[in-house]
Amino acid sequence: MSRGFRDADETQAMSDQAVADQIERILDRGRDDISVASAEGRCVDCGDEIGQERLMALPSAVRCVRCQAGWEKGPGR
Repeated sequence: MSRGFRDADETQAMSDQAVADQIERILDRGRDDISVASAEGRCVDCGDEIGQERLMALPSAVRCVRCQAGWEKGPGR
């Protein structure tokens, strides 16, 4: 074994872990914003109230109907 160098598998595992950690940090930031907005019954995109009927049908909704429709279309559609 060479001195001071990691093998390719160990290096790849470290790289994969660093990427996974970064993704988790990004997702955590989004979760915080969503949990605050949805706890208040507000759309995370526009800030308007999410309708009672929508919340009754889908308690986990984080967007109003209009913003959800736009989000589902995605960019450029």
